[in-house]
Amino acid sequence: MLDEREQKAIQLYYAGEMQVEDIAKECGWANRSSIYKLLKREEAQEYIDMLAKESVKEAVRTLKISTKDLSKAIVEIGKGNITNTKHVYAQLQALNSILEKSGITSKTTIAIEDNKNNSDQDYNELLEMLEQKKEE
Repeated sequence: MLDEREQKAIQLYYAGEMQVEDIAKECGWANRSSIYKLLKREEAQEYIDMLAKESVKEAVRTLKISTKDLSKAIVEIGKGNITNTKHVYAQLQALNSILEKSGITSKTTIAIEDNKNNSDQDYNELLEMLEQKKEE
């Protein structure tokens, strides 16, 4: 079982904002080799897996909350309806950041399926547009 110090070290390591040497010092270890040894332990791997699952859940939750607005924005960008390139760039960067935090990269394909009936007309229009593109 990992103690609080070990959990903190793992969280800091995967946050990617600190050097390994700094994480070791922050958590009270003499050098970075302690961090690398910690990461190899089975309990650490289980904790890392749990953190990854929580990150994906949070990212999916965020995407579901914003899905309608996000879908509209992506469709408009795809159509070339760009009036403010800085705004579009910021939207794409935000989307990329969310996906990266969830562990999804450009090399990953993910399908998020929501089995609930959605009577929202915008959502249905988006599905129709995608289906038309698929048929073409």
